[in-house]
Amino acid sequence: MSQTLQIINMIVLIAAMWFGLHSLSKSDRARKKKKVQDEEEIEKWERGAEMASQDKDYMAFVNDITGLGKDYDPHKWYFKMPDSALKHLEACFNGDERKVYTMKRAIELSIEHFAIEMADDAECARIIEERVFRNPKATETFDIEEYKQYRQEREEVEGEFESFSQWKGRKKRMEKTFYD
Repeated sequence: MSQTLQIINMIVLIAAMWFGLHSLSKSDRARKKKKVQDEEEIEKWERGAEMASQDKDYMAFVNDITGLGKDYDPHKWYFKMPDSALKHLEACFNGDERKVYTMKRAIELSIEHFAIEMADDAECARIIEERVFRNPKATETFDIEEYKQYRQEREEVEGEFESFSQWKGRKKRMEKTFYD
């Protein structure tokens, strides 16, 4: 290889190494900056939570006003955040009214939605309890081997066999007349 090509290769190698080191240092600076921002964000939320937990209204809300255990009626009840929680949001978002309002509405609506979902879940649980525990009915399992044997016997005798639903219905009718 000629001396000129070796010099060009060394220049390209040095440029590639410089570019790699530059991009690594750039990403390292960005990572450190993001870490500092994340720590500041966590500190804001912790400071806001501390302020809210010292507020008597907030503690009364948490302990008494939430309405836990009461039926949810969307026409009679809606969730409104207490002032102490709003103070917490204002501290977290540095007083940005638009962000505070957006977060406030998102939290209120999600709590209302949660209450509706809990009411639906409670109704489902009531139905399951009624069907399973208060009025249990025996379940029937399908015995495939028994059906195969029946189908084979039927094919040998008559040359045809009925569908599963026809067989199941006939079997239930036979059991009903047997137990009656």
